[in-house]
Amino acid sequence: MNNNLYWTVFKNLEHELIELSNLIHIDDNQLEVYSIKITELIIRTVVEVESISKELYLQNEGTKDNDRNLFFDTDCLDLLESKWLLSKKQVHITGLNFYFNSTDNKILTPLNKANKRGSSSSDWLKAYQALKHNRSKSLNKGNLRNLIKALASLYILNLYYKDTIYDFGKDETDTNFDNSLGSAIFAVKIHRNNTVSVDKEYSKNNDFDECIYLFKSTKETISKAQENLKIFIEKTNNRATSLLIQQIEKGMIGIQNKNQEEINAIFEKIKNDNMSVVANENKLLLKKIFEDLKFEAILNKQQY
Repeated sequence: MNNNLYWTVFKNLEHELIELSNLIHIDDNQLEVYSIKITELIIRTVVEVESISKELYLQNEGTKDNDRNLFFDTDCLDLLESKWLLSKKQVHITGLNFYFNSTDNKILTPLNKANKRGSSSSDWLKAYQALKHNRSKSLNKGNLRNLIKALASLYILNLYYKDTIYDFGKDETDTNFDNSLGSAIFAVKIHRNNTVSVDKEYSKNNDFDECIYLFKSTKETISKAQENLKIFIEKTNNRATSLLIQQIEKGMIGIQNKNQEEINAIFEKIKNDNMSVVANENKLLLKKIFEDLKFEAILNKQQY
């Protein structure tokens, strides 16, 4: 884990937004509320985004020098987007003082288009540029909507900067995982898949790209489970092959005039029909597949 250079600042900014929520009833109808204070918070937040994105860039094989020609959006966030698909990562708003009904306001993908400039950029980044260069004419862009999205972006970048791995031991339920990860406003979406596959270390559900954290078996224990699963599958296939040959020899199954697809279907049926028999004969092996698994939660860096 990196030294905590940015999290304290994020928490201070978050605290100031919570203080605002004690004064403003923040719901779907209040997101266009703007003020000098909100403008100040947006600018401070995006300055943090600039700084942390540059550091993440340099830590993750960025090749440009850290000088005035290194841009946090089109250089740094663009590199991080290519590695981690940050534009898809979701943040859920769970703070007690945030009364949103609209899903679009409760579930954000704040880093979408954050690696672009001009009219193609994200709304909160366009607001930041406008407020920085022409505040008097752009004050209405200093609103709650842009502040929340900017702060949600900083939250995501802080999580990737900290890169914390959470150890769950043999607890496969992840019930003790706090998906706020220390935030009082935001929470992450966690991807869960506890299946054991012969050829995949980790299997992806349809929502994989949206999730910031992955709950998974540790690499060491899943490898051992896969080895035992391969042995079980081999035993199952051997039994099915033996039975298929026996039934052919006894004339119980005629394979003349059958193509390979039809023969494969017969084999799969025999295998499925006898799966419970093989399982009963190999109880200890099946138990071994799952009993030694240990679990962890890690950042989704599109590594699977």
